[in-house]
Amino acid sequence: MAEGGEEDLPRDAKIVKTLLKSMGVDDYEPRVVHQFLELWYRYVVDVLTDAQVYSEHVGKASIDSNDIKLAIQSKVNFSFSQPPPHEFLLNLLRIDAGWFSLQ
Repeated sequence: MAEGGEEDLPRDAKIVKTLLKSMGVDDYEPRVVHQFLELWYRYVVDVLTDAQVYSEHVGKASIDSNDIKLAIQSKVNFSFSQPPPHEFLLNLLRIDAGWFSLQ
């Protein structure tokens, strides 16, 4: 990536570039920084919007750290799913094996 005008970059863009460098990414297109910033800002707006809804739901005038924590936890819970327990998968295999033996 061309290193021109580094001092003119916004602070957040410098942070993204530092993160990329810390992960060993030295060669990337300039638009990668913009894409990360867009994703970052969209995530923050979503979290703060959810926190505002939670705050209003309980009748508070403004959001606090608990509202933000709840909004982040809610995003994590609905964005990422855990694999089923090992015992559940083994039970499914036993059921399927029994079904195939009946065929």
